[in-house]
Amino acid sequence: MIEFTLSKINLLILVVALFSIISFFSLNVGKIFLVNEVKQEMDKYALTLNSMLVAPTTCDSKPFAIPPKFTSFGNNIYYRMFISTTSDPSGSRLIFAVSDIRTPTSVLAASSLATDSKIVIIDQDNENGFQILPSNDPNAFLELDPQDVPPRNAFYAVKSVKAGLPTLYIFPCSITAQGQNCSGKGYIKEQVNDFLPKEEQFIC
Repeated sequence: MIEFTLSKINLLILVVALFSIISFFSLNVGKIFLVNEVKQEMDKYALTLNSMLVAPTTCDSKPFAIPPKFTSFGNNIYYRMFISTTSDPSGSRLIFAVSDIRTPTSVLAASSLATDSKIVIIDQDNENGFQILPSNDPNAFLELDPQDVPPRNAFYAVKSVKAGLPTLYIFPCSITAQGQNCSGKGYIKEQVNDFLPKEEQFIC
């Protein structure tokens, strides 16, 4: 009887140990895949923007829609994206960072783009309208949240070259199944251009 009980206890210990090991392995592997997926998405934005900046054009613009969520081992991961800029030996650095909404103070993954272009990030709120975010301020960033209502699930990038100096403007917008407010007559791209000083307004 004692031997039977001990064998059952040993079996239970084995099952619990195996479950713990498998759970730990799945959790960590899932986190690695998630981080890689998020970083690849942000690297794609950085690569596309770099192509815009090095192209021999005086003006170019493009909207970027961000995914509504990321998925890891069947679990939906909701997030916020932060876009900021800081000084760099080459000129400026544009930084993309993503945080899981469950751990908002931790960066899940990040990517950046170094450029000799000037970077201007413009935010918008209902109280103050448009405002240019200061660079080199860790608390100054453009926050995108695809789950917000209305969603902030896209950003618009405009490259404008004036007197040989390229400037990259980035500002938020929204793209849904019902439509978008990024560009078009009276939409955010035009509103941002009207907000800028006349000598900095872009032509595309």
